[in-house]
Amino acid sequence: MRLARRPEVIAFRRLARGGLPRFAPGAMPRFAPGQGIVEYGLILSLSAGLAVILLVVFGSTLSAVLNAVGDAIDAAT
Repeated sequence: MRLARRPEVIAFRRLARGGLPRFAPGAMPRFAPGQGIVEYGLILSLSAGLAVILLVVFGSTLSAVLNAVGDAIDAAT
């Protein structure tokens, strides 16, 4: 097969001209049922884990800052 007729070369040339490459209907990946819910669950669990780790590492510092803010508010009123 000549280089000019290879599908990836044609798609690249079309993309270089500003168009999107055309794909066969079955070539695009399909999502499995429930995949979105699983991804959201993973993001939520990773965010919760990160929050716990940050609170463990910076908990005492955060507590001291919040106490200082509270004391400053009490002194101003």
